[in-house]
Amino acid sequence: MLPFLKNRYEASSSGPVESMERKPDEGKEEEYDSLESAAEDLCNAIEAKDYKAAAVALRAAFELMDSEPHYEGEHTNG
Repeated sequence: MLPFLKNRYEASSSGPVESMERKPDEGKEEEYDSLESAAEDLCNAIEAKDYKAAAVALRAAFELMDSEPHYEGEHTNG
C-alpha cells in the first residue's frame, strides 16, 4: 500500500453532547427598541467624532422610523 493512503491517526470517538437548559434573564422583561439602539450608535459615533458612523446611524434611524406604520399627509414647501 502506498504510504499516503495509510491511516496515520486513529479516529477519535466523541461522547454524548452535554445539553444546557437556557432561561431568560430575570428582571429584563423590557422589549427591545431598535430605535434606541440606533440612537445609542449615533451618540457613540458623535462622541468618537466618527462622522461616517454617525451618518450610518442616522440612516438606520430614518429607515426604522419610515418602516413603522404612519400616515402620509400632504407635503408642503415652507
